[in-house]
Amino acid sequence: MAFQSLRHGALCSAAAMALAHAPAFAQDDPIQTRSGAAPQSSGIADIVVTAQKRAESVQDIPIAVSAIGGEALAQRGVTDLTAIASTVPGLNVSEQVGQARLTLRGIGVDNISTGAESSVAFNQDGVFFSRSAAALASFYDVERVEVLRGPQGTLYGRNATGGSVNILTNRPTFSTKAGVSLTYGNYDTVNAEAYYSTGLSDTVAMRVAGQIQNHSGYGENRLTGADVDNKHSQAVRGQLLFEPNERLTILVGADYYNQKDRSNTYHYFGPAGFTAAGALVTPTGLLLGGFDPGPRNVASVRNPSNNAEFWGARADISYELTDGFSLRSLSAYRSSDFLVESDLNPIGVNLFPIDFGETSDEYSQELQLNLDTDRHKLVVGAFYMHENIDGFIKGPLNLRAVGGPDLFVQGFYSGGRLKTDAAAVFAQDSYSVTDRLRLTLGARYSWERKKVADQSDFNFDDLYDAANGPRSPVHRATKSFNAFTPKIGVDFDIADKVMVYASYSKGFKAGTFNLGSAGPALDPEKVDAYEVGLKSTLLDGHLRANISGFYYDYSDLQVGKVQGQLLGLENAAAAEIYGIEGEFALEPVRDLIIGLNASWLHARFKSYVTADQARPGGDGATLDENGVPAFDLSGNTLPQAPNYTIDLSAQYSFDVPGGSLTVRGESNWSDRVFFSPFNLNYMSQPAYDVQNAYVTYRLDSGLRLTGFVRNIGNETIRASGQVATTLLGSPVIGFGKPPRTYGLTVAFDY
Repeated sequence: MAFQSLRHGALCSAAAMALAHAPAFAQDDPIQTRSGAAPQSSGIADIVVTAQKRAESVQDIPIAVSAIGGEALAQRGVTDLTAIASTVPGLNVSEQVGQARLTLRGIGVDNISTGAESSVAFNQDGVFFSRSAAALASFYDVERVEVLRGPQGTLYGRNATGGSVNILTNRPTFSTKAGVSLTYGNYDTVNAEAYYSTGLSDTVAMRVAGQIQNHSGYGENRLTGADVDNKHSQAVRGQLLFEPNERLTILVGADYYNQKDRSNTYHYFGPAGFTAAGALVTPTGLLLGGFDPGPRNVASVRNPSNNAEFWGARADISYELTDGFSLRSLSAYRSSDFLVESDLNPIGVNLFPIDFGETSDEYSQELQLNLDTDRHKLVVGAFYMHENIDGFIKGPLNLRAVGGPDLFVQGFYSGGRLKTDAAAVFAQDSYSVTDRLRLTLGARYSWERKKVADQSDFNFDDLYDAANGPRSPVHRATKSFNAFTPKIGVDFDIADKVMVYASYSKGFKAGTFNLGSAGPALDPEKVDAYEVGLKSTLLDGHLRANISGFYYDYSDLQVGKVQGQLLGLENAAAAEIYGIEGEFALEPVRDLIIGLNASWLHARFKSYVTADQARPGGDGATLDENGVPAFDLSGNTLPQAPNYTIDLSAQYSFDVPGGSLTVRGESNWSDRVFFSPFNLNYMSQPAYDVQNAYVTYRLDSGLRLTGFVRNIGNETIRASGQVATTLLGSPVIGFGKPPRTYGLTVAFDY
């Protein structure tokens, strides 16, 4: 069945073969090396990355790295993090209640409660973003995206047990450059981007870029007629580059993002709850006369809303002390503020409107010493971060949900403040033992202290008043965490442009508090990671083949769980993950590039016992540590971790009058994705296959026209899901991916 679906998708794609992801270096650079005319290709072009905090060819790095260039992002209309998932093996990105849920090789956080932190680090221009909501801000004027798969404890440290996603924006130039892009498409899509870069003097350059995004709703509120899942956002970024002499470089920048629309609303997927006797529970909203609005619509008395505002500033200073020996200081401040208003019962009856909000202030400082000689590639550094998080989840409850009158009471409140201080020192050296053999040694010591002041209250007694706060006392606690995370690796050139490598590393993610639970701190998440791989460039540069295999042993994995009316985290006992990934790019004839990426992933809990409030009887044989009927989930698949993914692409460029034409087709196939550790089919997305097509006409004048169709078959795909509170009959609610979208982009670069 899977391969029939794959075959069908390939035949339906615009480029005859397709499935989504040739490695970025294969996809991007043949286009980027062209200036209006078809490329005179002599093989698959290379791409330089800074994954190890120095500039290197992606083929020379002994870790699994995928890189996507800005040209490819622009051609495919990628404007946020969720759109890159299909181009990176092992990466799964979903959006839920205004937050990004990143999963790499099965590791992530299937939880969006306040204070929860991702297991995949997100960095922009070297700055760590603690809050996952800020990671959803639009991509624009991007040089490239780098995705490092596997624990990155040595160089990236904090919250990088799954890997790291790094966004590199375009820097100011002393030569004058400018560009503008306008996209028009279905759903009344009107997106605009522009940038301008120039030298202000011999030593000072500037760059400013901005973006506006607008589209109408992918669905509607069946009760009010309002659009849902629409988008209205604006973003701007400014940078100044100072180069007073050959050794000193100072780059300062600031950015701002604002979004106000009716996106990030819960959708109704179906019933899920069961009585202790095993009978299916009909959701309360349906019992009271509500109706199923379908997967893209909602039926809520309350229109959803999403208000987000992110901004920050950074100062990046580099000084070359001597040739090959440099000092770097990176200082940054980030502010995040969002409020999402939705409905946990979006099926026709106003029972449980909910507000989810969070503000965060984050300051970070990193210092690096870099030594680059014939034998040593050494990085030594120190990192510090201070963050304040204020978050809450609150909402009234209609007493009809529990058999009472049509009357709202205070319902519940959960929230408070979490303060984090994190510090680390680290070092990593790649030593060339011979011209072919290199040894990598690294280590990081991390320390974190977290202080919480929170409250949680469920109140049936008082009538609802938005101004009323919780009645419960404030819970206060402090907890410190520390870890030593080493890395050892070896890589060897078995032939020209053919490298094999092996490594062992440890990863660490600090424990935390479930903000608003008034409960104890969670234990840290730890992993022992083993990886082997091969990177090769063959056939005189016309074939690139990279393969990696890995094994992870996790302890105290932090897993999301519905606890009462709240979403929280708990420590699963252990998990085991292993798999194989392959990235291939072939140029069989000049300017035709065929890409194939595939991954096989075995991500399973080794031991995990937990209760399910939607099925209070448990499995009939298991009790949790509190004696509550529970389920033994040992052997179950981790959430957001499909067993197989296959991505194919075909891209061909050729000369036409006045310029060149590039035709690209993609098809992305994924095995079933579970949304919870219980591995229930009604809480999953079945296997699916999505095709995309692009045609780009590049004129010698610098004008570029791109027509696109994404999700050609208009597949309805669930991105994430959860079982809502038992008070509502435990409906399955969640979020979906966009439907078929098509349009035309007109761009001009000067």
